[in-house]
Amino acid sequence: MTGRYVTTATLTAVAVLVVVGTTGCTSQAPRTPRPTAEGPSFTSIPQAETVDRLEPPVQSASDVARLLVKDADGIFWSGSGEPGRAAPVQAGQAYRLTGRCLPATAGGTLVVDVLGPPDKGAVDGAPSVAVPGDAVATITVPCDGTETRQDLRELPAGSGPLSVAERTSQVATGWVVLSRTS
Repeated sequence: MTGRYVTTATLTAVAVLVVVGTTGCTSQAPRTPRPTAEGPSFTSIPQAETVDRLEPPVQSASDVARLLVKDADGIFWSGSGEPGRAAPVQAGQAYRLTGRCLPATAGGTLVVDVLGPPDKGAVDGAPSVAVPGDAVATITVPCDGTETRQDLRELPAGSGPLSVAERTSQVATGWVVLSRTS
């Protein structure tokens, strides 16, 4: 059998292959197409700088004056001065200045003066409101996040208001507290 004749065995073999091939394809459940949509995409956003809050110490009965400073450079600053709970500065009492600050740029320094007793007001053309006196003590606080302390043996009676000095530079945030020591 050579040539163009096909035998029954050959036809039977082809028929079996066709039946097996088609039953194998149809006996399985039809495939469900996988979804082509991707999950949600997220865009990374750079994290903002963390800023130390630099909270001042809790007020105590020994506080005389407190000064909170923000965005200070020379005499230009925003912040607030708060009286403490203690009586004004008295003669014969020891005091302490304590401060801490963070720089706006490298090398910031917070310089705060303790002002002396006020001048009398409304005398010979002087203002009717008493004006604080000259600086009687000064603290210089490097803005590196560490706390600076300065003990004062004695201050003139009636002293106490705190004021940012012109030598202050590049302060992002800071505080100074004048308190009595035991």
